[in-house]
Amino acid sequence: MKLEPLIYVSDLQKSIDFYTNILGFRLGELYPSKDNPSYAPVFIGEYKLMLCLARESNKKFYPQGLGGSGSQLFIQVEKVDEIYQKVKSNVEIVDDIETKAWGDREFTIKDPDGYLITFYSPVK
Repeated sequence: MKLEPLIYVSDLQKSIDFYTNILGFRLGELYPSKDNPSYAPVFIGEYKLMLCLARESNKKFYPQGLGGSGSQLFIQVEKVDEIYQKVKSNVEIVDDIETKAWGDREFTIKDPDGYLITFYSPVK
């Protein structure tokens, strides 16, 4: 079994740029075509996040609007402080970097559509 989250985005190219250029994800094959995509997988390591253009035809999948509707993505990294320094000037920080009571050092940002993404490293 494997989990592959899909998020609906308002501007596919803006989301591709955010995930690849700012966060360092790798872009997969655009669908249905490179010239007119409505779907783009992005990869971090071996894990895939699917970006799908929000349209009237798929609105039933996000009836509360974009931005996660209560979901949050967590990305475990080896050096969370390095990631924080790299991205902090280009993203909206929701929860600044700190070591949490449960033992993870983490920070949370918003993507262009308001989806929450937490980067964390377990404190050793």
